[in-house]
This record gives sequence, structure tokens and C-alpha cells, in this order.
Amino acid sequence: MTNETQLKRWITYISFTFSMVANIIGLIASRGTPSMFATAVFFLVHVLAFLIFCVWKKMQDIYLRYVLIIFMMTLFPFILWTTPKPQQATLYVFIIPSFYAISMRRKRDVILPFINGIIMAVIIYLKINILYAVVFLTVFTFSIFMLSLFSTTLFDNFAELEKAYAIITDMARKDRLTGIYNRVGLENALKGREKDPCYAIMLDIDFFKQVNDTYGHEAGDNILFLMGGILHKFTSRDFMVSRRGGEEFLLYSFKGYEETMDIMDDIYAEVEKTLLIGKEHVHISAGISGRGFVSEELVADADRKLYHSKQTGRNRITSQLP
Repeated sequence: MTNETQLKRWITYISFTFSMVANIIGLIASRGTPSMFATAVFFLVHVLAFLIFCVWKKMQDIYLRYVLIIFMMTLFPFILWTTPKPQQATLYVFIIPSFYAISMRRKRDVILPFINGIIMAVIIYLKINILYAVVFLTVFTFSIFMLSLFSTTLFDNFAELEKAYAIITDMARKDRLTGIYNRVGLENALKGREKDPCYAIMLDIDFFKQVNDTYGHEAGDNILFLMGGILHKFTSRDFMVSRRGGEEFLLYSFKGYEETMDIMDDIYAEVEKTLLIGKEHVHISAGISGRGFVSEELVADADRKLYHSKQTGRNRITSQLP
């Protein structure tokens, strides 16, 4: 979590706490007066708005959610028990379920609000009569049941949408054939690392056109797929790989020179074992730029060295031009 996000989260929590305290003072001050109900409505709307905001921004956590639920479970019975006009307070039956709607993500989440309803029904029975208590509990239970159906379905839909969004986002950033980053994915992964020293590596499959012409495009696609699998094995936060286009691959290494060369040696060893058409080996050439920062100039330097590898026999790595 970034410092900015954490700061916004704490500001939100502190603002909510002050507002909640103000509402509690208002509830106590208006106890037994016609304005008590209006104050309670305002308080509930405020809590609901806060919870919706937290869910929307993915800032709420389970501890905060249950603290608020327990708080509400004690607040309403307290108001009902202490008010001189309990008949007026029974109108909360229309408000309390709406508060719980945001917290009911699973079927078992109805337990807490149902316990709250039972507690209030008992208080109504003691303060008024059994008829009020039965009507209150019936309406309350029905409302909670209907809201639980709505809420669990809604959160299930949200979960499905998030999964679909994650899949679509992943597809947009990954090359479909090789499974590694495409240009967009690489650019996104490099964000925030523009000032970190690195090496750019241009890598190319030798005689790839000849592979397609001799064995067909299906064989060529299989070689690209295998190449993507090899590069994926070495992918990390400090060693990023992508398909630049055709049979070309662009890699960025944020490791030291020796570590980078060791990884490239390992990649070449994997290629020697894996890139085969029948018994015939398929090789790769590569060029490694000088150490610099993420830029097109760094890629151009690596491309020049790749060209040198191809001109001097292929199946080799060039890191220094003569």
C-alpha cells in the first residue's frame, strides 16, 4: 500500500469517527423527542454511505465491518430500551435491515442481524406488548431475508465481474501465443522503474522464416510457444520478458551484469534442450545493451548488438561491439 493510499484511508476513518460521535451526541440529545427518529435516519444514511464508499474503493476490511455491525447491534436496543416512546422507535424496523445489506456477502451473514432483531423483539415485548414484538420480528426477518438474497447475489455478481475484468486485463497485456508480456504489458510492468539502471536485451530466433517455409506456420507457432515458456521460467520483478513482434523478444534486466549473463546462459541451455523440430535444433541470437535507463535508445543499442550476432554467425550473444 502506498503512503498516499494509507493517508487517504486514515483521513476517511478519522472523518467517519468524528461524524459518528456527532451523530451519537445528536441521538442522546434528541432522545424522547420527535427529532430522534430523524437523527437516527441521518446516522444510518451516513454509515451506509461510508460503507458503500469503502467497498467501492476496496478500502474496507473485515475488522471495520464487524466493529460497525456490533456497534449497531448495541445502539438500537439501547435506544429502544431508554426511549420514553418505544412505539416510535419500532419504526427502525424499516431502517436497520438496509444497514446490514452492505455486509451480507454470504448466507450465514444473516445471523448477526437476525440476533439483533430477536433482541429488539424481546425489548418491545417487555416495553409494549407481544403483538408489537411479533409484528416487528416478522417484518424484520422478512426484510433481512429479502435483503440477504439481494446482497449475496449482488456480491456474487461483483466477484464474477472482477474475475472477468482480471482475465480481460491479463489477455490485453499478454501475448496470446507465447503467454508472456506484449508491448502494452511490458510498458505497464516498467512503470515506476524508469530511473532504475538496467540492461535491454534483444533476442531473435535464428532462421525463423526458414522454419515456417520448411515445416509450416504451425511448427513456427510451436517454436514461438516453446520460446515463451522458456522465457517465462526466468521472469521476475528484476528480469522482465516480452514478445516484441514476430520472432523478436525484448527483455529488461535490472540485475547486475554477471547475473544477467548467467541468466542468458541458462536461457541458451534451455533453448538447446527444448527448441527442436524433430531432431533438428533451432537456435537464438541476442544483443545486450550497455547499462542505462529504460528508453528506446537502450533498445536500439541492444538491437545493434543483436544485428552483430546475426552477422557473425548467429547462435551467440553480443554484449560489446568491437
